[in-house]
Amino acid sequence: MRIIRILLTVTVAVVLGLIALIAILPGEKIAAIAADQVKAATGRDLTFEGDVGISWYPTLGVSTGKVTFGNAPWSENGPMFSAQKAAIGVDVLAALTGNIRVKKIELIGPDILLEKTADGHANWDITPSSGAVESDPTAVSTLDGFAPENMVVRDARLRLLVEGETPTEITRLGVILAWADRSAPAQITISAQPAKSAVNIDATVVDLDSLLSGSLSELTAVLTAAKGTVHFQGRAGLAPEAAGTVTADLPDADAFLAALGLAGALQGPASLTGDVTLTRDMQLSLRKGSLTAFGNVITTQADVDLGGARPVVKAQIAAQKLDLTPSVADKSAEGGGVSSKGSSWSKAAIDASALGLIDGTISLAAEAVDLGDYNLGRTRATVTIDNSRAVAKLSELHAFEGTITGRFVANNRNGLSVRADLDVAQIALQPFLSATAGLGGFTGKADLKTSVLGSGQSLFAIMNSLKGEGSVTVGRGTIEGIDLDKLLRGDITGGTTVFDNMTATWTILKGVMRNEDLLMELPRLAATGSGTIGLGLRTINYIVSPQIRGDDAPLLIVPVKIEGSWDDPSIAPDMDQVIKQNLDEERKALEQKAQDKLAKELGVTAEENQSTEDAVKKKLEEDAKKGLLKLLGGD
Repeated sequence: MRIIRILLTVTVAVVLGLIALIAILPGEKIAAIAADQVKAATGRDLTFEGDVGISWYPTLGVSTGKVTFGNAPWSENGPMFSAQKAAIGVDVLAALTGNIRVKKIELIGPDILLEKTADGHANWDITPSSGAVESDPTAVSTLDGFAPENMVVRDARLRLLVEGETPTEITRLGVILAWADRSAPAQITISAQPAKSAVNIDATVVDLDSLLSGSLSELTAVLTAAKGTVHFQGRAGLAPEAAGTVTADLPDADAFLAALGLAGALQGPASLTGDVTLTRDMQLSLRKGSLTAFGNVITTQADVDLGGARPVVKAQIAAQKLDLTPSVADKSAEGGGVSSKGSSWSKAAIDASALGLIDGTISLAAEAVDLGDYNLGRTRATVTIDNSRAVAKLSELHAFEGTITGRFVANNRNGLSVRADLDVAQIALQPFLSATAGLGGFTGKADLKTSVLGSGQSLFAIMNSLKGEGSVTVGRGTIEGIDLDKLLRGDITGGTTVFDNMTATWTILKGVMRNEDLLMELPRLAATGSGTIGLGLRTINYIVSPQIRGDDAPLLIVPVKIEGSWDDPSIAPDMDQVIKQNLDEERKALEQKAQDKLAKELGVTAEENQSTEDAVKKKLEEDAKKGLLKLLGGD
């Protein structure tokens, strides 16, 4: 019974104490004390508007109307945050001793504004400067130990304003801080939905006091989105600055990036490990980086300057075998190449905005690259990006049994334009032309030089705008679908032409390639060619003229006309040209016969190195001159 009486006495004392506390500390007083503690900890004003009332459950404290938290002195964009209402809980036992200690803060519907100036000042640096807050010696016990056990932010809107950059906004943001004791780690949970899926961050801060005072703290964080997770373990500060190890496990990398509001570029599963460092002057580095995606294992290291208008990247990427089949298939499915009908280039708009996302230099080294329809061998390339203009320099590329060096340029500063300057050595024509132009009828090894420039917002527009020049030399090879030797014997059933060598030069204007000097040497024949190839319209209008070799001149010429679309060209002898050539020969023979007859009648004999035609002309001129002199009274 004695124990029961003691417990009852204690209970009554506590209840009476609480009643007395509420009587002497109304809601406005508690709110004022909370504002003082925030002022002491941050150097900024916390103000309450509207009625401030006592709340009894679940935590003793006050509930308020609109609450605002001051911004940095240099900001002109209003408070750092404002909330529709707030609830502040206090430590009851501490209050009984006269020490009002804030235990819980809950903010409903706050509008949070984070700002950073061009010179690096951030409004979230809330550590008060020395002497910024004058301390009241009598209030030390009241302000000491500001460490809310629980802080809750619900349904917040976060705006990020970085001078010189596009503003960022995140809605439906929630934050929960659990910090039972200042000597214990703080647990922080952040939830947001920047896009269609929820994103959650769970972090453990070992020394929150140090973090809030601008120093570093040991920190562990896990970001979860679309069933993917990213872990960070290391040290971090509010500057921001961090150093530690990052690991990522993404079952669906595209969905994960989409949840963060980023364009997906890694379809399928992906994983990442590496050591990262972020300094206060926004220098980010990655070392011992390893990325697994598309079945590829890529090692990388990078340095990124995040302090300017665009990130400046310096990176090295290496892989044994790089499989790009999924990305190539995606482009094909989106109509990035030939249209579904196979008769024209795609007119789908090309989005080249990615060229403006970063500046910098990225080098690539791979022993093999799989592009689906064909494979590349050892590849060494460097891509330099500057203000939406990318230059890819190929120092070594083994492809189609040959090597390719040169450069590609993509410029999106004032509309999209592309340029290629290539030097190709001993490339196999059949796989090369099949893969790049859908032409599979040529075989042989070729040396090629070309320079070509095009512009437009679709592949169709670019191909129809091409201009440039080039030359090619081919050793022994074949042309499928035409046998020039059989054509000379009147057989037009097709076959294969075997040639010993072939040379040609060309010019390109408005998507049309023009060649006038094709020379092809065959065992029994020689062939010349001229005509046009519509690179934009995918058409051909070309004449090949095979000739049977004679001692002094070609004995016979039978032109072959190739015309129509690339997909189904017509190949046949050009009979109009054959008839015209035969008629020309007959005409020349008749003219010669008439000239001989006239010379005989005039008594003209052709001198050495003089044709009958010239001798007749001379005789007629002399007779005309004599007649004219006689008419004028001369001799």
